Amino acid sequence: MGDNDCFPNSCCYNAMIQSFLRNSCISKAIQLLEEMVDKGFSTDACPTTLFVSLVLQYNRSIMF
Repeated sequence: MGDNDCFPNSCCYNAMIQSFLRNSCISKAIQLLEEMVDKGFSTDACPTTLFVSLVLQYNRSIMF
């Protein structure tokens, strides 16, 4: 996206993170989440809920 001077906003980040999580691409979702936070955005409830669900499902932390 950034190649064409079109940069993602929080809505784009949230949609991409949700897609990665729903397709079990955890590392890509975490990478995007970190990028999103570094750029000053915050996540909304949907990706947060998906992350929490994954942690509970696997009974472990996916962040470490």
